[in-house]
Amino acid sequence: MTNRLAHATSPYLLQHAENPVDWWEFSPEAFAEARERDVPVLLSVGYAACHWCHVMAHESFADPQTGHLVNEHFVAVKVDREQRPDVDSTYMAATQLLTGQGGWPMTVFLTPEGRAFHAGTYFPPRPVQGRPSFRQVLAAVTEAWTERRDEVLRGADQVTEALSRHPELVERMLAEAGPAVVVPSGGEADDAAGRLVGAWLDGLEVARDAAHEGFGTGAKFPPSPVLDALTRVARVPSPETTGPGSAAALGQPGADSRADEAADAPVVEGSATGRDGSGRSGPENGSTGSAHAAAEQRRRSARELLCATLDAIVRGALQDHVGGGFFRYSVTPDWSLPHFEKMLYDNAQLLRVLARTVELLERDGTDPARAARYRRAAEALVEWLHREMITGEGAFAAALDADSTPAADEPHAEREGAYYTFARDRGPRSGADRGHPEPVTASWGEAGALTGILDESVRHELWERRVAREAPHRDDKVVTAWNGMMVTGLAEAAVLLDRPQWLETAGTAAQFLWERHWDPERGTLARTSRGDVADPHEGALEDHACFGAGLLALYRATGDTTWYERSCEIADVTVRRFLRGGRVLETAELDDTLAAAGATGRAEPFDDVAASSAAVLGRWLSELSRPEVGGRESGDVVAAVTAAATGVVLKAPTAAGGMVSAVLAGEEPPQLLQVADASPEQWRELLEGVGAARVLDTLVLESRVAPYGAPQDTGAGFTVWRCRDGRCELPVHSVEELLRQL
Repeated sequence: MTNRLAHATSPYLLQHAENPVDWWEFSPEAFAEARERDVPVLLSVGYAACHWCHVMAHESFADPQTGHLVNEHFVAVKVDREQRPDVDSTYMAATQLLTGQGGWPMTVFLTPEGRAFHAGTYFPPRPVQGRPSFRQVLAAVTEAWTERRDEVLRGADQVTEALSRHPELVERMLAEAGPAVVVPSGGEADDAAGRLVGAWLDGLEVARDAAHEGFGTGAKFPPSPVLDALTRVARVPSPETTGPGSAAALGQPGADSRADEAADAPVVEGSATGRDGSGRSGPENGSTGSAHAAAEQRRRSARELLCATLDAIVRGALQDHVGGGFFRYSVTPDWSLPHFEKMLYDNAQLLRVLARTVELLERDGTDPARAARYRRAAEALVEWLHREMITGEGAFAAALDADSTPAADEPHAEREGAYYTFARDRGPRSGADRGHPEPVTASWGEAGALTGILDESVRHELWERRVAREAPHRDDKVVTAWNGMMVTGLAEAAVLLDRPQWLETAGTAAQFLWERHWDPERGTLARTSRGDVADPHEGALEDHACFGAGLLALYRATGDTTWYERSCEIADVTVRRFLRGGRVLETAELDDTLAAAGATGRAEPFDDVAASSAAVLGRWLSELSRPEVGGRESGDVVAAVTAAATGVVLKAPTAAGGMVSAVLAGEEPPQLLQVADASPEQWRELLEGVGAARVLDTLVLESRVAPYGAPQDTGAGFTVWRCRDGRCELPVHSVEELLRQL
């Protein structure tokens, strides 16, 4: 017998469709039912790859007696946190307020209006070590609701008020973090972005785990936004983007005059995006040799921290050395025991970081073994992606489960990690004498060659054993934001690692999102889909920003102008829908029930497992290089979304990587090559000549879509202008001449 979840599009909800619990999806109808019956709402939030979600489902939600208690005294609502991040974030904040901690499965008890009054995470079927059983919790909440209703409602009021005040408290905390980084309006220019980066690097060193690398001393998640920002700091800017001979040095008649006005304007407080007529602070504006030395020291520090952290991730058990890709996090601080989910967003971000770091190291040429190690990890990741994560429609699935059924001849194996772990034999190959399963790690020799446990013959043998096992369940829903991240990672890696065949994979996924998730008539973007069915819930800022950034990355890699035009279209909609009254919103249309619970829809400035949505928006708009977007000055939008950068860096440096990337993108946007009258052969020759720079610090655009109105008909045939901040150099008329200048 199935319940209402049988019609859901979420694989996680479908996992509960056979429960004896009378589940509802999160909807106005569910809360209306609770009001009609005058009972609380039991909200259970999890996701398909969550180990403890499966445990609680098996122990409690699949139990008929527990199901009877839930159905009698509650309206039960099940939520996939990946499908409804707005619901998850609202009630996770409530759970943390009520308990001081959070996690999944998340169990929250709500009034029929949606206000939280009691919460927890996993509850066992029987009392264990002071933790009550789930049935005890159900009984206690039922008693409180029927016998002490006034007390319950007062508690709900307090939680609701605290949630509604959260954005104000965050703003106050960030404002009190320290003096903002500001470029003076007159006199000698100050290296505002450099000082911000310096403070950030100092904060990272304080949080650094010197023994094992990474940050903190507990469980280790891949700090992907931090690593991405470190690749930007560590990379020496291309010569053509700095110095007196840059694009701003020669005025092009008819260029945008606003660049001159911007030169005299002070930076918005906290944004660290001051302009000097070329979009940066530079040595031509009074910087001394000490500023150059400080910048070089920052680059060296960033590179050392980047590579030390990547080494721990790539060499430890977080990488699947047999099948490729990376697990979600390490339970241990030394990266030795992973939690075995594989999430698309982790792998997308790490692919981009690995590719950018390989480019950095190979261009420098001083560390070939490390570069080879990272290249191999990136290539193995993409092999895994192609083999296990592409849906029937050509997009990317969300995750692989941590759990699977152990093989019959592996008595010591647990469900979690059963597909990935192997026992080391320590003596006779019989039952009790066999070693316990453990994850596989590896070491490398010269030039990135594998040595030790994972030479190629051992790798092949372990792979053959693995594929004979039962594979983990795949959550095959398509999440817009995460697909956008992977499109970005694949597009950049295709260029940086010289794997052009990866562009077809990225383009297929992007085309699917454009056709199935984007509704041009309504101007809306779906959050998820499964098969041919898009979920009706609209995407958040994260989805718009990550998808738009992915389209831009795909354009820069392929030179297909259609992708750039689509990225601009998404950008206009994003700015109009998610920036209002000087505020950055995570949710364009706030759900009525969540509003009643205290949610504000405001975007958080701090990174989580991925860069903050506001930071992604700021970086994307700077790299898009449009003077206006969504009817607003692009510079004003970037300043608004990065205004919290100083406070975030000083208060939470390990959650500031996204903001640092956004600030640096605004401080040093890509130089622009505006191209007219190029034949297909000249266009390809130009893209190949620009090479890796076209996905890093150079944007090549056809003149018909270029932002500064380069002449359509020059009368001189093939023409290229080098521009920055609205000013362009005198044009050149051959690829050879341009490449000599570059």
